[in-house]
Amino acid sequence: MAADKDALLKELRDQQDRIRRQMTELDALVRQNQAEVDKMSQREMSVSSRRRDMEVNFERYEKVDIKNFYTSAQEVQTRVQMMRSQVEQLQTKQQVLREQQDTLQKLIQSLDEVSVVAETTISNLPHVDPQEQIAAIIQAQEKERLRISLQMHDGPAQSMSNLVLRAEICERFLDHDTNQARSEMASLKTAINTVLQDTRRFIFDLRPMTLDDLGLLPTLKRYSQEFGDKNNIEINLMVQGLETRLPGHYEVTIFRFVQEALNNVQRHANASHVRIILEADASRIQIAIEDDGAGFHVAETLNDPTGKRNMGIASLRQQAEVLLRGQMGIESTVGRGTRVVAVVPAP
Repeated sequence: MAADKDALLKELRDQQDRIRRQMTELDALVRQNQAEVDKMSQREMSVSSRRRDMEVNFERYEKVDIKNFYTSAQEVQTRVQMMRSQVEQLQTKQQVLREQQDTLQKLIQSLDEVSVVAETTISNLPHVDPQEQIAAIIQAQEKERLRISLQMHDGPAQSMSNLVLRAEICERFLDHDTNQARSEMASLKTAINTVLQDTRRFIFDLRPMTLDDLGLLPTLKRYSQEFGDKNNIEINLMVQGLETRLPGHYEVTIFRFVQEALNNVQRHANASHVRIILEADASRIQIAIEDDGAGFHVAETLNDPTGKRNMGIASLRQQAEVLLRGQMGIESTVGRGTRVVAVVPAP
């Protein structure tokens, strides 16, 4: 038993070291890419200034100069957008690694605590296999990566491909019909803005920056509003006793818990109304998500031998019970909706 625990601790610390090296490399890449973004932004400002001059003194420029300028301007803007997107992706990866580092640290601390507890005390505790915890965490991470990759393929990647095609159409019109080219470019600009907003919403779902800047409650208000509008679900957020901010890992985990619960509602419940209830006092925090959807047989789902039907529940349990050391329960009746509740100790 002790040998297994020591081997597991070594494996976890080795993984910590690998993540630490990756974070160091990412820090350097972010600084390098941010410097490039700053340079390209300066060039973009210069291009914008020249474009304003061209629009005011249009007759002073040759047609070929105008065409070359707009081609160059488009290249600069595309380059700036790509570099900014790369920086955002790197920053998102940094945050994912930080969360993995926090999770590993909690597991290591848990194992260290176990090593100093008497054997008689351990025998009276509920059995929690650290290997199973790690497997559940890895499985949840892979599931989330698959979801992100599918969303990237069906969303921003597809939209970017369409933008390239429309840009090529604009380029063809420049040589034959200037008025039509202007019309197509205006339409292209609108399409780019739409893709930019969709990408920002995707980034918000992935890792809301407001969670760090403003805290849990403003982030949940915005997320639940946008989620409800997107999926045609009326969502009411009710909060009591959370006047101050929580520690960072609490806010992240509670947000992920609510996010996963809402995703489960959207995927399975066919609900029209959802209530999110957050209640806190000096000793505990309770998070409840209630819907009026189809409901399901809880015992049958939890006992599914394939595990495919309870992946969402496993993710919720991991966040509430493993990461915040609380308790989670589910109440559901077919045709009468579902209630998911987590109670975690106050920080």
